[in-house]
Amino acid sequence: MRPEVEADIAPFTVDRMLSVPLGVQLRGQIEYGIACGDLPPGTRLPSVRELVGQTGVAHVTVAQVYKDLAARGLIVTHPRRGTFVADHGTGRPTRDFTALRARIGDLLDHAARDGIEPEQVVEILQAMVARGHTSKDVGVHVVLVGVLDAATRGYTSELQNLLRPEDRVQAVTFTQLSSPSVLADVRGADVVLTLGHRLAEARAALPTLEIVPLRVAVSFETRGKLANLAPETRLALVATFDDFLPTFLAGVHRFAPQVLDVRATHLAGRDLPAILAWCDGAIFASGADGIVTALKPGQFAFEYRHAVDVDDTQRTVLPVIAQQRALLRERNRHEH
Repeated sequence: MRPEVEADIAPFTVDRMLSVPLGVQLRGQIEYGIACGDLPPGTRLPSVRELVGQTGVAHVTVAQVYKDLAARGLIVTHPRRGTFVADHGTGRPTRDFTALRARIGDLLDHAARDGIEPEQVVEILQAMVARGHTSKDVGVHVVLVGVLDAATRGYTSELQNLLRPEDRVQAVTFTQLSSPSVLADVRGADVVLTLGHRLAEARAALPTLEIVPLRVAVSFETRGKLANLAPETRLALVATFDDFLPTFLAGVHRFAPQVLDVRATHLAGRDLPAILAWCDGAIFASGADGIVTALKPGQFAFEYRHAVDVDDTQRTVLPVIAQQRALLRERNRHEH
């Protein structure tokens, strides 16, 4: 069991000026925090009473938010201990390295007989690993199940850059899972990934498969553009879905604290035309790029883009892919 994490959590907030229900705002902040790693597995969340005190949201509303998140497997509550972000570890058994250690011992003995020092063996191994050397390599078929097609394809492209050329990363959306051919591709994959806050949904749609969460974060390019905005900018934020608005606002305030005149809406918001007419420029969430055509000459726009969290992927996803590669190699050896 993963130990409890004492994370430094920023207080949750709600914006009563938004036309988004307070419970939806609160749920969206927690989901986003889990997806982007701001709320890692094991993090202790405020109690219902504490969250009521932080946000001023009604007790029954906060309790329902926690109930919904728990039903989706995102959080767990332990009596007398509190509420925590769920640990969605892969559950893979620890591998036994006894046989491997024996083979390495034989290698070192053989090297010693040839007058090769252990340090030289280590240097050779490190160089081979750095080059991605394998004796008889195989490609791993990875599928990423996402929400929006363009964003999912972007994540797969970034993930492909972290893998070997013989590996294949395929982008699939939840909507596309209704296609028998797509579903067959997913079921035939070696590794299936999904965004952290969609893990319960993916496991419900693909109950027989082991699914690994992939973490994303606001891209460095987006952070740089926000930091470079002039303080006097009249800034419009346009979300694709209303529940992302409070998190969207918090992110922009975090990376562009110098900009104070900010108005936020979503694609279905009645105030969208007025806000676009008022602003100097707009930042839109993935999937809301259609608003660019409504802007006037001289107004700027860019996407609030997320990217694969490389550090977390190297720690959590790449070892799973490497383990699957080893299993495929072993299978190939037996077949041939």
